[in-house]
Amino acid sequence: MTVADRTFGWVQEAYTLDNLKNVVSAFVPDSKINRILRMDKIPRLISEKDGRDEFIRELSGEEITIPYTHLKGKGTPVGYTRSNAPCSGIIQAVLPGQRKEYQSDWPADSFLRWAVSIGFLHYSRTDDVCSLSPLGRQYAEAAEGSEEEAGALKTALLSYPPVCRVLSLLGEEGHLTKFEIGARLGFIGEAGFTSIPQYMILQGLAEAETREERTKLLQDTEGTSDKYVRTICSWLLQMGWINKVAKEVTVSIGGLTCTGTIPQSYQLTLKGRTILKHVTGVSRFPRIPKRVMWDMLATKVADREYLRNRRTHIIKCLEGAYRSPLQVKEYLKGMGMEEEEETILDDLRSFENIGLQVKKTGNTYRIMDEITGLELPFKSHGPVPVKSEVSLCKDYLRSHLNHVDHRYLILLDLGFDGTSDRDYEIQTAQLLTGELNFKGARLGDTRKPDVCVYYGEDGLIIDNKAYGKGYSLPIKQADEMYRYIEENKERNEKLNPNKWWEIFDKDVIHYHFAFVSGAFTGGFKERLENIRMRSGIYGAAVNSMNLLLMAEELKSGRLDYKECFKLFDCNDEIVLQRS
Repeated sequence: MTVADRTFGWVQEAYTLDNLKNVVSAFVPDSKINRILRMDKIPRLISEKDGRDEFIRELSGEEITIPYTHLKGKGTPVGYTRSNAPCSGIIQAVLPGQRKEYQSDWPADSFLRWAVSIGFLHYSRTDDVCSLSPLGRQYAEAAEGSEEEAGALKTALLSYPPVCRVLSLLGEEGHLTKFEIGARLGFIGEAGFTSIPQYMILQGLAEAETREERTKLLQDTEGTSDKYVRTICSWLLQMGWINKVAKEVTVSIGGLTCTGTIPQSYQLTLKGRTILKHVTGVSRFPRIPKRVMWDMLATKVADREYLRNRRTHIIKCLEGAYRSPLQVKEYLKGMGMEEEEETILDDLRSFENIGLQVKKTGNTYRIMDEITGLELPFKSHGPVPVKSEVSLCKDYLRSHLNHVDHRYLILLDLGFDGTSDRDYEIQTAQLLTGELNFKGARLGDTRKPDVCVYYGEDGLIIDNKAYGKGYSLPIKQADEMYRYIEENKERNEKLNPNKWWEIFDKDVIHYHFAFVSGAFTGGFKERLENIRMRSGIYGAAVNSMNLLLMAEELKSGRLDYKECFKLFDCNDEIVLQRS
């Protein structure tokens, strides 16, 4: 039996409560939206070959249960664009588009994920079908604007841990930007939970020359966690639990100080403060059980099934009693999982980051929430999920990174993800200038190096390369690095009018170059030597793991910055001794 791969628990791009109500109400036999679908929209919009007659039959039952694929519909067929693709799913027909009567499969999937994640729809993993839950029926049948409707929404939204996380952060800190919340939402140091450092947004706003450029920057520049925050805050605004209030922010990093206004910033309303009491379970406000789906416990990483299983076991272990990390380790061992205490502690911190209440007493921990909806998928055959090489490296690093924040473990994921160049550059620059004392920044634009940093009289020109199977440093990229080195020597505006070299302080007189990637393969050493021979400048290759070990040596004080730059004299890969 093949289990469908769905990603419940994290929602993007599904905003309006009115559309959510229609999606849920479609499952109520003979409701207004159900009738419109059966008698008008589906007959008109969906062809027979795309499932028209079957969809009408499924919506006509007394107990409505519909395959997920029929609800979501298909993607854009060959020969069509997203704007003219035919309607091919029930929820596509529910959602009105801007220029047509329906939307594509992506928004349909987002609204379905939302309805399932907050408990309005029940999802059967074994059959890959959706049906209405009792809470969903209560919501769908409640009159618009009624207390019953508001009550069902309150219960559903407060059962969703990320909503509780956003409310709790606003309760603790008062006024936060989307990026400040995004940096603290999701699993620590893991692909699928990226946030753009706020200083980069402020830098971009300062450099933008027109209002349009500033608007585009604020709309288009965000990480995955920032998108989740934006989506969640759209719900909370409609509920009247938060207000959107622009915030002026000043950030100093890498020798630069930036000030700017972030419009996507939020504060709790008086109503929101009362609602927050349900999250913490204060006095007469009972804590609402949290709905945690297996899928939300890891999203993008290669071994996500293994991580979801491990985290499910940890939650089950800590749901009813206080236990130490050592006891959790023994519990996991009984489940066939060998884990270190540092890994367990990172998971516990991550549980708080996704919105669970984790309480510490002495050296023991307990999850204070009642958890619903969390089940391990039954698999009768197929390989047992195993830990990836990247996760094994993270385990090693967790026991060695005692000074460097573990959120930078994400560099290991990003270094092997060919679609994440920008995030890889951002996190590398953030590690060097935010966590460490280098000055400089990510440049990462046309005809600019990805990252440039310096300390004292030493400078480093960095090229980040994210590749799935390792990086061999092709001659084209070696030539590009040679060009940057020569531009930096010449500093001639006619050679390159963007004058990227101005990132370096006037006191910098010694330069090195570096390639940073997940792993290095092939003849990269020859190309390093080629750059040295042509430019007279020494450099090195360093993988994500060794970059983090180097950062730990620097932050602990065991390595000084002068010695660090000397490591880049090797014209080879930098490998720090593993103890």
